[in-house]
Amino acid sequence: MKPTPSRTTRVVHCKRERYDVYIGRPSKWGNPFVIGPDGSREQVIEKYRAWVLAQPALMAALPELDGKILACWCAPLPCHGDVLAELVRQYCRK
Repeated sequence: MKPTPSRTTRVVHCKRERYDVYIGRPSKWGNPFVIGPDGSREQVIEKYRAWVLAQPALMAALPELDGKILACWCAPLPCHGDVLAELVRQYCRK
């Protein structure tokens, strides 16, 4: 299925709203960093940003998320999904 550029990639809670792509653990998009052992929410999100940017396969797969509703357990709190949505806008919308 082709991405729908007219839709904005956004993040929702996986149990509260309908979604297109689950990005939590254990999906390939899941954040390997855990709040607590790996730092605060903000720290693990920034660690995820650095990690995903260093993952060529995931960066190449970003177009899969273009125009999709992403679901995780964190939303509406800050989430690694926000990083993915930002990267989609940055790398897939040129």
